[in-house]
Amino acid sequence: MNEIVSNRLANRISELLIAARTKVLQTVNITMVMTYFEIGRMIVEEEQKGKERAD
Repeated sequence: MNEIVSNRLANRISELLIAARTKVLQTVNITMVMTYFEIGRMIVEEEQKGKERAD
């Protein structure tokens, strides 16, 4: 009986760790996309110097 409880506990801990890793990866990916988007926006603004289109 004790082994069953230990296996259940180990499985729950494993599932929790997998879910946490997935959440961390999603957060990192979202942050990277937003950062690169912002960098691109800054470059475009610099190139256009306030104009609607670059020269």
